[in-house]
Parts: sequence; structure tokens; C-alpha cells
Amino acid sequence: MPVKIKNSSPVTFLTVLAAVSATLVTATPAATAVSERSHLAAACGMYRDGDAAMYKNCTGAGENIFVTYLLGGNTYFCVPAGESRYVGRWSNVFRVYNRGGC
Repeated sequence: MPVKIKNSSPVTFLTVLAAVSATLVTATPAATAVSERSHLAAACGMYRDGDAAMYKNCTGAGENIFVTYLLGGNTYFCVPAGESRYVGRWSNVFRVYNRGGC
């Protein structure tokens, strides 16, 4: 809804503009956090949950995944259909590759 200000001074206009801007700035992070949380709940593949790297299998069959790490060895995991699996600390996981079924 547009706001119309009739015969007002520039100071009044700037005050109203500042109030609206402050409201938008303080409301946006909360809306974004809810949106990100909803996105995380529906994520397929690798996603972040705090400091944990998780892998969610959204297919109807088990997936064999290969996880590469920045530090340490690489490893394989079997993630059953429709389940999530912890694959390491987010700061240490480099990539996850789907290697077919298991």
C-alpha cells in the first residue's frame, strides 16, 4: 500500500522513510532464518546442520556416497532410502559424490 504524504517537509519525509527502513531491516533476518530453516529441512544431498555436514537421501533406494575431506582420509557411506547421515564436520568436508546404489 503506497504511503502518501501531502504538504510535508523533507524532514518529515526522511523520518518516515527511516522508520520504514528500520522496520524492514529488523524484520528481514527473522523471515530469512525461517526460510533457510525450511530449506534445510527439505534439502537433498549434502547440507549443513550447525557444524555438522549431513547427507540426505531423497531417492527410493540406498545411495553409496564417497566423501572427500580437507584433512584426513576419504570414505564411503551407504545412506538408506529417505534417511540422513552425518558425514563429518562441515569445516572439514570438501565434497560428496554419489557412486550409485548400495
